[in-house]
Amino acid sequence: MNITELINLIKQDQNCEIRPANKEIALPTNIPDDLKEFYELTDGIKLFESKTYGITIIGREEFIPTNKYLYPKDDVIWEELEGEICNEWYLIAKADEMSQYISIDLTSERNGQCYDSFYETHSLQGDSAIVAKNFTDLLKNLYANKGEHWYWLQEDFEKLGDAYDEPIV
Repeated sequence: MNITELINLIKQDQNCEIRPANKEIALPTNIPDDLKEFYELTDGIKLFESKTYGITIIGREEFIPTNKYLYPKDDVIWEELEGEICNEWYLIAKADEMSQYISIDLTSERNGQCYDSFYETHSLQGDSAIVAKNFTDLLKNLYANKGEHWYWLQEDFEKLGDAYDEPIV
């Protein structure tokens, strides 16, 4: 299923809200094709907001480096992260009330890989699980779990490795 088909499927679900596209805010030039297509069609999706594990795929305005979102410039942690590979990870999904975030990697080697960026373990080697090989897989899996759990923490999830492993893309 491609990203357009997936968005059309989600549009039919009353438990999800798709925001109309907002092309006024520029995106980085190096985003993966499926994410580019997503932002051509929508400006974010709220998936199962009333469920315990509901999550928001963020719109263009919040599509910023995850470090900037989690650690504002005035936070001392920001300086410790300079020069780290996580500087190329952008916020793609969030559940603020649970401190759960998902990042998408925009480096050329790992372009599109998505990582668990839970607030307390974001960017820690060995604690930055790859949760999807690309954005389409991420959205498909988040939608399929219907807000019931974080799919990558389930026993039947086939582990994809850690963000600091060799690229899988």
